[in-house]
Amino acid sequence: MDTRTCSREELLAEIAALKRQLAALEAEHERCMEVERVLRQGEDRYRRLLESVTDYVYTVTVRDGQAVATEHGPNCVAVTGYTADEYRENPLLWLGMVSQEDRAAVLGHASRLLAGEDAGPLEHRLIHKDGTIRHVRNTPVLHRDATGRLVAYDGIVNDITERKRAEELFTRLSLHDGLTGLPGRPLYMDRLRQTLAQAERHGERVAVYFIDLDRFKDVNDRYGHETGDAVLAMAAQRLAACVRRSDTVARLGGDEFVALTPSIGETANAVAIAGKMVAAMREPFAVRGAVCQLGGSVGVAFSPDDATRGGDLLRLADAAMYAAKKAGRNGWRLAGSLKDAPGAGAGEPA
Repeated sequence: MDTRTCSREELLAEIAALKRQLAALEAEHERCMEVERVLRQGEDRYRRLLESVTDYVYTVTVRDGQAVATEHGPNCVAVTGYTADEYRENPLLWLGMVSQEDRAAVLGHASRLLAGEDAGPLEHRLIHKDGTIRHVRNTPVLHRDATGRLVAYDGIVNDITERKRAEELFTRLSLHDGLTGLPGRPLYMDRLRQTLAQAERHGERVAVYFIDLDRFKDVNDRYGHETGDAVLAMAAQRLAACVRRSDTVARLGGDEFVALTPSIGETANAVAIAGKMVAAMREPFAVRGAVCQLGGSVGVAFSPDDATRGGDLLRLADAAMYAAKKAGRNGWRLAGSLKDAPGAGAGEPA
């Protein structure tokens, strides 16, 4: 038994040391609690990140050039709607989900991989479990054994649906007129090129129309450009209603429009369409509290009668349209003659 007696100073020193140890322990406890809190926050963020990820990894086991097993990662349900267990129960589920249009490409891609070829990534469409169409990018990586034999390949499937939608929207905006929604010049010229090539193969006639609004500048000067834009949008709708759904009406810019009617047949068919366009532009435009009285001048050129090249046809239709304007506006002219056709075309005075 320690019979040593402690002085008051020694006891106070021991108490002070114990207090320091207790304070250190409390500080360490607080530090541990803070670390635990940070780790928990990190775990929550990681979990939320995983839940939001629209990619997943799969592995295909290969034996003698044949796929013998496929394991889909747990996040496959986020991309496809199906769970990894559903894929295990039905080995052909993935192929059945691929859109019919892309199935041949997907099968060809898989065949090249199984043959040991580094086929690279493939983009295709699949049908989600909820019935929607998704775009995915499948990027495989081959695995070989020490002898160089293919034993498996891993892949990551990325859901690129939103990217595809953005690309399609950008393409549409770049090829269509922002004000009227009609095709712009590049898209019109592309359709014209394709139409002429097909018409040549089948021996068909094509009609090209050039339409210019009469007295449109007066609308902008009197009512302002906002009213003018509204008139252009309404004119676009009226012109589109004058042709078939398979035909094309486009806006070149300003108040200039063009149209294209494949397989037009007799000249009278194109004349009837041009007359409908003139009549549609002659009707008053009631927009933004204003009633605007305009008109339209239309020129028509035919392939192969007048020309067989798109640029030449457009130029001839443009010349015919100016002939209609010189004749008094509110009318149409044919490029082949630049003369009044029987019954119509001369139009009304400006």
